[in-house]
Amino acid sequence: MTGMRDIDAPHIDASCAATPAIAPASGGDGCAWRPAGGDVGGLLAALRGGIAVLPRDLTPSRMRALRAQMSHAEAAATPAPPVVIAAWLKKLAPLVANPPPPAAVVARTAAIAEVCADIPLGAWTPETRIAWCRQPPRDGYPIGARWPAPGELHALLYPTAQRIHAERHALRRLLAMGGGT
Repeated sequence: MTGMRDIDAPHIDASCAATPAIAPASGGDGCAWRPAGGDVGGLLAALRGGIAVLPRDLTPSRMRALRAQMSHAEAAATPAPPVVIAAWLKKLAPLVANPPPPAAVVARTAAIAEVCADIPLGAWTPETRIAWCRQPPRDGYPIGARWPAPGELHALLYPTAQRIHAERHALRRLLAMGGGT
């Protein structure tokens, strides 16, 4: 069972650890992606709101901040390695009432990794794990207290993935506008 030792060991994607703007999550979670704040967040909000952002608004300091956030978003948008997904699920197991039995862990993890293959590294965080657990019951069924079905987990993580991709796209637009692509 050498594969399980990989899950136990802390593992951070190299692109995450190499980017100072990213706070790597501890113990095998993905990049702790954070949406842009400050001036960059304001520029992105203006762009989303249809407010004109002019090249003169993209000062050298804002361009540096845009490049730093772009580096962060690019790392967060990379595909999540299966070991990150497995580590995320391993930390979920003690939080739910019905974790998979040891004989089924590999198969259930593989199924989730297959269905969630389009969910980037930045979505596999402690915050999304807690979001799973805090879901309200649906039709009397305590969704968050149970081990996720692959499709249910994808549905929970997909909005975070979309926010990461949307931010990256908007950052590219701003960088191109400022001549700093």
